[in-house]
Amino acid sequence: MASGVRAEQKAPIQCTAVRVWEVAVPDAKDSLEWILLYDADVVDFAQARTCVLQYATRWVIEEYHKAIKTGLGAERLQLENAERLFAAIAIMSVVALRLIELRERLRRQPDAEAAQAGLSPLELEVLRQKSGRPLRTIREVALAIGCLGGHFNRKSDGLPGWQTLWHGMNTLYALVEGVLIAQRLQSFG
Repeated sequence: MASGVRAEQKAPIQCTAVRVWEVAVPDAKDSLEWILLYDADVVDFAQARTCVLQYATRWVIEEYHKAIKTGLGAERLQLENAERLFAAIAIMSVVALRLIELRERLRRQPDAEAAQAGLSPLELEVLRQKSGRPLRTIREVALAIGCLGGHFNRKSDGLPGWQTLWHGMNTLYALVEGVLIAQRLQSFG
């Protein structure tokens, strides 16, 4: 701080510190430790556990916001009316949650059967037909959706990101809508 410049005095904030650390880790230098500052009293283990579990879910909230902003482009919307913006974000929220669900399933159980990927049976079958592959696992489903969004699926590419998954899901939704329209047209003639 430059001489002669005083820092503004602010009132202290009451909080409780909760320390969490890993005990049984193969390599001690890889152990995790958190010190959480909590805005409520924590007087026993049950309350400390609740605090830690709330913090542990923070990444899901961060991923949700990333999906809304980066993947779905909520910040690029040029809606001037708050009511319209809320409606658009409400629709985007459903898609963002589906993408988060798919990414979480991919992270936890990539080799689980494709039916557990969170797609409807029709969406899964349309995706299989479009990709020309049987799509047996969640990983294969995620990569096929990514491919619809422009992902090349090369070994060095890694998994598709938010924007690619979003574009892939948009394409899949359009394909499914086309199938549904085609089914109605068949009954029309």
